[in-house]
Order: sequence, then structure tokens, then C-alpha cells
Amino acid sequence: MDGKWQSRQRVEQMESIFHSQLQLVSALQSLLEQVETSQPAYLELLDYYQSPTFLEDMDLADRGEFKHLTCGVLSEDGVYNLLIDRKELAAKLRECADLLDV
Repeated sequence: MDGKWQSRQRVEQMESIFHSQLQLVSALQSLLEQVETSQPAYLELLDYYQSPTFLEDMDLADRGEFKHLTCGVLSEDGVYNLLIDRKELAAKLRECADLLDV
């Protein structure tokens, strides 16, 4: 009887891990698809950030021309920090790729 009880607990635990992993894989697939789909918009943001137009818009914001407009994109480090975060995430994803391939 003790062996059946241990087997039951083991199967319940493995079932829980199995479903948790299914959910994680599904969530990761969804997020990766979103990143892929949004890549053209991200590249557009980088082009803007590296353009003279960005500097012109920063100047206008500094002069108060965009008082009632959210301008996080014009913050001194906002886009730069996003760029760094994405580079760090890319490195982490490369590491995780090996973990997924087991």
C-alpha cells in the first residue's frame, strides 16, 4: 500500500510539473512571436532615436512644446536603456536556448 501511495504522489507531482512546463512553453512561444512581430516597430524606434529628428523633438520638448504629451521616448536615457535591456535579454536567451534543448 505504501508503494502505491508514493507512486500516486510522484505521478501527481510530475503531472504538476508537466502542466507548469506546458504553460511556460506556451507563454514563451507567445512572447517570442510578439517580439518577432514588433521588431519592425522597434527598428523604427531605433532609426528615430539615431536621427536628427529625435534631437529636434528633444529640443521642442525642452522648450515646453509638448506640455500635455507623454514624452518618455525623449527622456535622456529611455531608449538607450531599452536598447541595453534588449541586448542583455538576447544574451540571456542564448544561454536559455541550451537549457530548452535538453
